[in-house]
Amino acid sequence: MKTEIVDFDKRLTGRMAELGISQADLCRLTGLASSMVSHYCTGQRMPSIPAALKIARVLNTSVDYLAFGNLPQKKADSLAVKEKAVRYASKRLSPEHIEDEHSLVGMYRLLSAEGQSKVFEYVEDLLSTGRYT
Repeated sequence: MKTEIVDFDKRLTGRMAELGISQADLCRLTGLASSMVSHYCTGQRMPSIPAALKIARVLNTSVDYLAFGNLPQKKADSLAVKEKAVRYASKRLSPEHIEDEHSLVGMYRLLSAEGQSKVFEYVEDLLSTGRYT
């Protein structure tokens, strides 16, 4: 197994291209700063572990794949969920919704990695039913 991170930027931008996700989309969906995402995409910097986890979730892949390229990607069964998230991220929100969204993000950030993962799974489940979209 490889232990040196090589070509993270190429796997990152390749996966983004496969899913049709722009850098702006990735910023909105992960909450990461556009300058940081740009640095990751150009290979100027490597993301922290929490940032890499956020990116991998949005791209429906694993950190191991992005970092080392030697492990299989996750199934693309939730690609439709990701596409809905991209469409939602581009919608204009009212000030009330923006405030609610900021509150949710703030609470999400207080959770442990396990708690954040559970929230993400729950939201994916809600979206996948089509009942709440």
